[in-house]
Amino acid sequence: MAERWIDPSAAAVAAPVSVDEPYEVIGIERCTPTIVELWLQPLDSVLEYLPGEYVLLEDRDRIIPLRSFSIANAPRSDGLISLLVTLVPDGETSTWVHERLRVGETVSISGPYGTFVDDPTSARPALFLAAGSGLAPIRALVEGALSSGVRGSLTLIFSSRTEADVIDGARLDQWQAQHLRFRFLRTLTRGAGPPPHGRIPALLPSLYSDLSDHDLFIAGAPGFVLACAAAGDALGARREWVHTEVFFTEPQSW
Repeated sequence: MAERWIDPSAAAVAAPVSVDEPYEVIGIERCTPTIVELWLQPLDSVLEYLPGEYVLLEDRDRIIPLRSFSIANAPRSDGLISLLVTLVPDGETSTWVHERLRVGETVSISGPYGTFVDDPTSARPALFLAAGSGLAPIRALVEGALSSGVRGSLTLIFSSRTEADVIDGARLDQWQAQHLRFRFLRTLTRGAGPPPHGRIPALLPSLYSDLSDHDLFIAGAPGFVLACAAAGDALGARREWVHTEVFFTEPQSW
């Protein structure tokens, strides 16, 4: 039954707005032991995109394999974009980003692509579920929704193995303090720390009795997405209001 949540439209790729645009690396920040955040500044055209969409990243010499990464921030007037990159054993592109890419270097960005986007007119409560670098499109969606002011209730639940693996906890806590309609929860699946603990599918029934009036956004590894979608289904989530984005161990090549 969970397999019904694999959305065929998620594989659809629209024609890119930009192709091979140069971006300068202006920041490389370590978020967790295995994830870094890249901040990229356009050197030419500013990319126009919707929160939740992704881009293709490669080096300017086209030696490193092209890989897809979700944009981790809502559109900004200065055109800066953020990408969360997980280090994958034997992953040539992620190893390049983590070990060899430096601030001041230029990379190529093309896109945007994807269908994991929000309906800007929806006022329904929204529940966002993420694990690992699946936080990237979710964070952009939440940021965009907070800016629009249309939705009255936004909740983000992030699943992490340990406290050290929590991405952007301080920023999300700050958003919660600034916006009464936004709630942030992190749950730990292995390490010690304050509650809640456990995997999101097991946790959801203790937080919600009915999700039939919610928009549900889920991003992470395939098993995580399917399990969360099945849990949402059991709580009455409507299929047409469930949006999924599957993250593979090594982002797919092009």
